[in-house]
Amino acid sequence: MPDAPLPDSLPKPLKVVLASSGGADSLGALVWLHNQYQQGVIDEITVVSIDHQIHPDSAEWSARACQQASFFSIESHCIKIDVPTRGIHGQHSLESRARWARYEALRSWLYRRYQPEDEPVLVTAHHLEDQVETFLLAALRGSGAAGLSAMPALTRFGAGWHWRPFLQMPRDDLRQFAASLPLIPVDDPSNQDLSYDRNYLRAEILPRIQSRWPQALVSLGEAARQSGDDLALLESLAAIDGNLESLERLPLSQLLALAPSRQANVLRTWIKRHGALMPPKARLIEFLRQLKTAEPDQHPELAWGDWLISRYRDELWWRIPPDLQAPEALPWTDKTHSIEYSPGKNIHLVRTQITDPLAIGERWLDRDWLIRTRRPKDRIQPQGSAHSRSLKNWFQENACPPWVRSSIPVVEIEHRLACLVGWAVDRHFCPEPGEASWRIERTN
Repeated sequence: MPDAPLPDSLPKPLKVVLASSGGADSLGALVWLHNQYQQGVIDEITVVSIDHQIHPDSAEWSARACQQASFFSIESHCIKIDVPTRGIHGQHSLESRARWARYEALRSWLYRRYQPEDEPVLVTAHHLEDQVETFLLAALRGSGAAGLSAMPALTRFGAGWHWRPFLQMPRDDLRQFAASLPLIPVDDPSNQDLSYDRNYLRAEILPRIQSRWPQALVSLGEAARQSGDDLALLESLAAIDGNLESLERLPLSQLLALAPSRQANVLRTWIKRHGALMPPKARLIEFLRQLKTAEPDQHPELAWGDWLISRYRDELWWRIPPDLQAPEALPWTDKTHSIEYSPGKNIHLVRTQITDPLAIGERWLDRDWLIRTRRPKDRIQPQGSAHSRSLKNWFQENACPPWVRSSIPVVEIEHRLACLVGWAVDRHFCPEPGEASWRIERTN
């Protein structure tokens, strides 16, 4: 059985979750992964199938994907989801809305199933033709390196990774892995609908390209890989040019000191780290022009899709859509697992040093915690402060924009504000000398 390369950066032990549709590609991926498991390369395999509930037979297709896993005695799970009926995060077509909902469901499932230190690896069965189609569709949209790099082989995903082992493998080779098995793959009739751009490209365009240039798939796949290398260089340059450690804010003076092309590169890299779609090029350039010419009391904004970047004082701030704010209150009982306090947004505990200004003493871990939004009478007394103060005053002193304040998760312990996640810890809950320390971290 041919091997697909295993990236050196994959965690050990290697815990793999295959996102399976039950189709021929997913079945081939399942067989290959099982072979790797038998060889000791993979330590654990689980199959998860998402039922989008779009087609009348979707539940049967997910069940078949789980049956395929059972054939190899592999644990499996079927998850029903509701695809948004309107566009969300710039995803407007049914295909893109279903893809967004699928990955959100997988991300949430991984957070519930695994500890952050497990670093689970989500595997999808994308192959060479998928990669080439994505590359060509991006080229037709006039995309730059970010679009032309198509799908990366390995990227961070939630608390773990997303691995596409088969991007350099032709579809027929992937499907051949399962050709001799008595298993019937799912045949989704929507794959024949030429009203979808990808299907049209696959059925009408790629065969003609290959008939003229037999090596076209390999060459176009290599072009996508090279674009990925170019993108990595651009992102490395952005990390040098701009302080990108914070997802919430970006220093403005450092950005405006750069040449326009490098300004745009920093912003695009920052936007990508949020998992957002790229804004139109003309709108991005106009925003940068406004930043350069705006008076101190002016606050230019870049708005596109469901995203918004605003200037506040000498920083750019990433705005959280109002419908993705945290719920009013949510108990956090089991601190050994992360908790989803808002769609796609989780918090979890990590060990830290006693000197960490955001450290909480271990003595508080067995108490009842409540994750909530701020309330009018909330007060906090940070470490080194002689008196408590209202959150309103504290936010003003720490240059926190008004729109950010309502999105910061508050941890309440024993009816007292203990922590503004990512911002401050009340001194009452700080570690005592020699006590083990924990930090609450957010993950998008």
